[in-house]
Amino acid sequence: MIFGDIYTKKKYRYGKYDFPFDEIVDSTFIGPVTGAMTLRFLTVASDPDEKQELRLLTESKGKGAIVVLADTPYYESLEKAMKIRQYVKQRNVNQLAKSVQDIIRDQQDEAGKHESTAKEELEKAIAGAEFYVDGEHIDITSGTAVSKIDQALQYLVAHVYNKLDLITKNAETDADVLSIIRGTHPQMEGTEDNRDAAADVEDYLEMQSNRKLPTSMEDVQAKYQKIPYGWREIDIAAVVALLIYQQKVTIKYGGETIRPDNSKLPDMLRKKSERGKAMISIKQSPSAQKMKATREFLRDYFDIMDVRDDEDGLIDQILTLLQKQKAHYEELNNKYEGHKYPDHDKVREAIRLINDVLSQQKDNIALVDRLVADSDDLLDSKEDMQPVEDFFNNQVTVFDAAAKLEADLRNDLPYIQKDKETNEALNQIRKITLANGDSCAVYKLVPQLNGLMDKVRAGHNKLLEKKRADLLEIVRQCLAEIHQSGGRDGEFKNTIEKADNYFTQMKEQIDTTRTIVLLDGLITQMWNYKDDTVSIMEEAKQPPKPQQPNQPEKHIKNVYRQSIFKQATLESQADIDVYVERIRKYLTDLLKDSDAIKLS
Repeated sequence: MIFGDIYTKKKYRYGKYDFPFDEIVDSTFIGPVTGAMTLRFLTVASDPDEKQELRLLTESKGKGAIVVLADTPYYESLEKAMKIRQYVKQRNVNQLAKSVQDIIRDQQDEAGKHESTAKEELEKAIAGAEFYVDGEHIDITSGTAVSKIDQALQYLVAHVYNKLDLITKNAETDADVLSIIRGTHPQMEGTEDNRDAAADVEDYLEMQSNRKLPTSMEDVQAKYQKIPYGWREIDIAAVVALLIYQQKVTIKYGGETIRPDNSKLPDMLRKKSERGKAMISIKQSPSAQKMKATREFLRDYFDIMDVRDDEDGLIDQILTLLQKQKAHYEELNNKYEGHKYPDHDKVREAIRLINDVLSQQKDNIALVDRLVADSDDLLDSKEDMQPVEDFFNNQVTVFDAAAKLEADLRNDLPYIQKDKETNEALNQIRKITLANGDSCAVYKLVPQLNGLMDKVRAGHNKLLEKKRADLLEIVRQCLAEIHQSGGRDGEFKNTIEKADNYFTQMKEQIDTTRTIVLLDGLITQMWNYKDDTVSIMEEAKQPPKPQQPNQPEKHIKNVYRQSIFKQATLESQADIDVYVERIRKYLTDLLKDSDAIKLS
């Protein structure tokens, strides 16, 4: 009745704080036991020894409030009500006579009245009770039963949670915690909110460190939510956030040092599922000598003057600069794909050295130690990379153009080899871009490429122009023969127009084609087109042949004209006679064992 009807609060509200308490009547606990403050009522049913002054003072010391109820007839009223309730409980009322049921119902109403009376008497007993709080007999002179219990708990909280006032400013959201960590609203040193609370947590962590005991944020939360602190979990997170900002503690998660700019820090400080995995300790800093060496290295390696003085800022600067440098070297490394550029091994070594330092980024001390240990190698690597940087800044465009030119002209090599000067220049390009392309010797050779490319282009263009001239002459000859075969009477007008269009397109293709071998490929196409067109017109001029009875199939031998008409320069009639005689003899021999010869 006390905790169910009169004082129904399960936690006591104290400012922004809610404090649970264990409920006890005489020696009986009501509800779950939390191990927090206790609110105990001693009734007339308790042993008189329980109510001795010294015992009450002793048992309330530390975390308890004991209320010794005044002597009012609450017990008699409760007893009467309980007797009636128990009697009814033991009877099957529905099977009794109606007259008996009516009597029992009246008795139940009577029990209700006894319970109401008992409640009133209990309230009077509480109002007139003696209160023992935290080892003191306190005098609460006025108020209702509820207000007097509130006053007792207020006094208890103030005395039991005597370090509650170390929290001078409450946090409300994760954003507040992040704001403290990042120093969004910095305060003058020594005047910070919650500075005494932070000092208390720092002392605790120092003690844990001296005892070599690992400490998690769960440990910190558990300690400071209990007596004598009673801080809210978000306020504990805010206090630790101040220590992080002051660079007095280190948070590690999964063995990795968590940087202050990590957006998940509030979860690690507050979230139940994360707190046990987040380890907190007094910050162990690199030696002053190594911090100085690190700052000097950053100035030399990155050629900067603005180097951070504080540890967290310096660590962030190391990581930011090295990661940016690594990304730059990886970008250079990717450019080697499919190319023979010089000093690829130096680029890979530069990346390896930076990765070696970054492999220690989980721990500040280890990171600084590795950076100092590798500093000479890193500086040497930076110097070694200078020619590579210059190559990609100033020479790679020319190098790529020369390599592309060499690749583009490979199909025309048989033609280029006939031009000594052009061939020698192309061989020099090949030597620089292929044979020495991945050697540091190429840096001195790249300046020669522009002149060599000019020679090769000029020589190739000369060969192209000669080949174009040859093809245009073939076009002229083909068109002349087609027009001559077609005559002037217009019978083959459409055929001739079609041929004109075809060879116009051929001229355009000849003009735009940049490869000699492709131009050569057009020759056969044009002669074949001419021959086919002339054959169509010549056959059309012939009278229809009479239908012949089925003749036995003839053995026709196919011969390519190129195999008969060899290249030659004919300077006299005698040269012509010899050339023609050779052809006549060759064809005669071919015809001996066949019915016909077809030239294609």
